Amino acid sequence: VLPTADDFVWIGAYDSQWSEGRDQFVELAGIEHEEFPILLSDEEYHLLFHERNVWVVYGRYKVTATKKDGSVFHVHVRGTYVWRMVNGELKLAHVHDSHGNMPTGQQASGAGQYLADADFLEYMKHMDMQKANQEKIVFRDKEKNYHYLFPSDILYLKAAAQYSIVHTKSDRFKTWGLLADFEKKVPETFRRIHKSYLVNTMYIDSVRRYRASLMDGQELPIGKERYMELKKHLQNGI
Repeated sequence: VLPTADDFVWIGAYDSQWSEGRDQFVELAGIEHEEFPILLSDEEYHLLFHERNVWVVYGRYKVTATKKDGSVFHVHVRGTYVWRMVNGELKLAHVHDSHGNMPTGQQASGAGQYLADADFLEYMKHMDMQKANQEKIVFRDKEKNYHYLFPSDILYLKAAAQYSIVHTKSDRFKTWGLLADFEKKVPETFRRIHKSYLVNTMYIDSVRRYRASLMDGQELPIGKERYMELKKHLQNGI
């Protein structure tokens, strides 16, 4: 049995596959499991992003089911799974499933039977970053252009004498100001991992002594005195 949060929400591919709360999900899942046995295969999962106590994973798998009349059908399912740390325990908080294709031999009774596709991943990312995105940060570059960025747009800032270099997902520019100044303006997802680097930990994929690998493949140094503090933050979101 998966460890689910008390406010666990499941959204399946059909209108009937909707539950709010752990008890409602257990009841609904129990009814479905009584229909016929299923076999899961071709499972594949990937981490989309991680921020503090929230992990969002996307994946897909194949369901093979045998009906009472002996007929077999296959369904490819795509899903998004939101995990949350609750009192030190990792629990499943949200599942959203959709069918990659129609089951063999089954016809849809109407367009409303299936949920419309939606950019769910971007929606979840927006919701989880909402607090951090309440205000944009203003940067003025050396050419006197103003940049207005949400904190989630920033990968990291690097010290460059009296300037700082701002690295975003698609660009970088030099702005006046020390890292210590910007450290006061950014949300708690940012950490000073080195005297020369202020990093948005949302984009850290992995760490090792003493390097941090970002999701885009970049590697940044970690100060020895900051290494354990960073690991604690990534693990517990504190």
